[in-house]
Amino acid sequence: MELKYIILIILGIVSIVYLFTLVKKPSMFQFVLKGCLMPLLLAFYITSAGTENIFWPVALALIFAWIGDVLLVRITNILWFRLGLLSFLIGHIFYIIAMYEFIQPINFTVLIISIIAAVCIGYIVYKTVKPSKQMKIPVIAYETVILLMTISALQVFILQFTGKGHIFGLLIFSGSICFLISDTLLAIRTFRRVKIYFAVMITYIAAQFLITLGFTMI
Repeated sequence: MELKYIILIILGIVSIVYLFTLVKKPSMFQFVLKGCLMPLLLAFYITSAGTENIFWPVALALIFAWIGDVLLVRITNILWFRLGLLSFLIGHIFYIIAMYEFIQPINFTVLIISIIAAVCIGYIVYKTVKPSKQMKIPVIAYETVILLMTISALQVFILQFTGKGHIFGLLIFSGSICFLISDTLLAIRTFRRVKIYFAVMITYIAAQFLITLGFTMI
């Protein structure tokens, strides 16, 4: 069996066990499992793409996602939360950089429509989340970046729709939608104190996996 499939199986097992631990109180075992997710996904990406074909913006996005995962272990600490938010924001920027390579020429009709839709979605999410006064600007900045990432993914999907690239585009766009859902749920959990962490993490894992899998098909 190839190494990438072995890593994928381990990633699947770790993900399932981690999700099951979320029904119980937080523990060191749970934190360790969470900290293993992105390194395993990065290892899967490297072994799937091959060292000569690694797209470094994708690898860096996964590294910053791992940093964000570690920092958000202490999500109730405002400093750690802000640093975690910053790490994920940087990760999304690297995903945008990676996607930009595949959105030439830009479909301006889709771009205009998606920007209008993104503004509406962003407004609804902001009003739903209701961030604290000290977190308004960081939340708006983060929301803007993840919506830009989703818009970029839509461009990839539209332009890659025909030919062999259609699966690549579909995976990237599906992952971006999962990310948008996951981050919205995380914000609701954080600021509205709603217990939906299982939904946050299952959509987060799906988002990272789908985007990474998409980039292995370049």
